[in-house]
Formats: sequence, C-alpha cells, structure tokens
Amino acid sequence: LEEVGPREWRFVYPELYDELMERFHRGVELLEAGQLSEAERIFRATLARMPEHLDARHHLALVLDERRRKAEARSVWDEAVKVGRTAFPAGFDPGRDRLEWGWLENRPFLRCLQGLALAWRDAGEVEQALGLYRELLALNPNDNQGVRAVTVEALLELGRPGEILALCGRYPDDIMPELTYGRALALFCLGRRDEADRALREAVAGSPLVAMELLKAKHRRPRSRFPGTVTMGGPDEAYEYWERQGKFWERTAGALDWLRGIVGARPRLGSRSGGISRPRL
Repeated sequence: LEEVGPREWRFVYPELYDELMERFHRGVELLEAGQLSEAERIFRATLARMPEHLDARHHLALVLDERRRKAEARSVWDEAVKVGRTAFPAGFDPGRDRLEWGWLENRPFLRCLQGLALAWRDAGEVEQALGLYRELLALNPNDNQGVRAVTVEALLELGRPGEILALCGRYPDDIMPELTYGRALALFCLGRRDEADRALREAVAGSPLVAMELLKAKHRRPRSRFPGTVTMGGPDEAYEYWERQGKFWERTAGALDWLRGIVGARPRLGSRSGGISRPRL
C-alpha cells in the first residue's frame, strides 16, 4: 500500500499486473457470457503467472460459486483476502486507516472481502459475515458496495436492534429500504412505538412498493431491467427486500399488523421509481 492522504491508502501493483489485464478482461467477458469453463481456465492461468492478482482470484471465486462449488469459492476468497492483507503496513487500523472505493486500485481487495463475507452469510455463518461487513464499512465508510444493507439483515438475524439504530445513524439520509424499514422495525422491537410509527411512515412514503410486497399473500419475482441489479423504488427492489428480510417482519409479533395499519392510514400508494439501478445484494 502507499499512503495517498492522512491514513488513506491505495494498493500498488507491479508492471506484470497491467500486462495481464487484456487476457483477464477476456475472462470476465467469458464469465458474463456464461462460458464458465473457459473463463475459469483464463483466471487460473492469470494466477499461475501472478498469484497476487486479486481480481483474478475474485472472478475465479465467482465462477466456482456459479458452478455451485461454494466451499471452493469461499476458500479462494479467503486466500485472496489473506494475500491482500499482507500488503497492509504495520499498525494498519481499519476505521482510522481507510481503503476508499474511489481509488480503482482498492476495488479488487474490497470486492474479495465482500465476496468472502457473502459466502459466509450464504453458509449460515452470520456472525462471521457480520465481522467482515464491519471491516468493509470501516475501510470504506462511503460504502459504495451497499454493505450496510446486508449488515442490517445480519443484525436482524442476530436480534440486535440497538446496533441497527447505531448503523442507521451513520447514514441518516439513506433511502435504501433495508435501512429505512430496518430502522422502523428495530424501533418497534425496542418498544419505542412513537418513534417507530414516524420511521415507518417515512419508510412507506419513500418506498411504498416495499410495504405492498410485505403485505402480499403471494409473491412473484418481477423482471429486473438489467440482470444482477434492482431498480431503486421498483417492484424488483420490493421483491428483493421481501425475499431477504420479509421473514423478520413475519417473525416479529404484531409487525405486519402494525405495517397494515400504517399503510391503511395513508392515501393510495404510488411508486417513487426513477429507473436508477443498483447491484443486487
């Protein structure tokens, strides 16, 4: 790493990294086209020449994950994170020291760290995933990867509403439903009903389709405008929220009736969708 500002760092790569990029990008194209075997071959060949190529490790893990070889994928991400951390200087302290997403050189490591976190989440190791989410938010507080949303999910799973409020306090103007609805549900769980009512009204006003999806008896996945993304304010975002976090509303006694009452007290709901897409989580 090289320091580019007070306690702000970016990765530095050898010349070989640039020499391998054309072939690496060919592997990415093959991955996106669904040609997994050929993409895997290219990523492994890249790593044979440069084991520290974090983007090749990340994309190899994506191939393995897509092929349902999830334990292997998690192992690749784990090794990638270990390799990346070897570049940290002595005394590097996430939170005080930062690896901002704005530096392109940092993105491969941040992607690997997120990949490992989500792999642990999918394996049911929520506490393990949560630790990595926190590291990501400490390294890159602007959170260009949307990690705060899955952090709320983990905290709901672990029954820690107070920590959800602390997290939401760090992003007070956030419009992601995972935070707006998550904050309301956390307040409800803590018995802070007046605050919860206000928070839920704001959440419903900002993301009305989420409320409608949560209250449906049957759910059907809508089409996304672009594969791998959800449309902010759109029906696909609402479905995605229900699919990942609807269970917490169902498990919380009285929560859906509370939501139903808030929705029933409002004028007819509409959509705020502006057609902006964000990556699926």
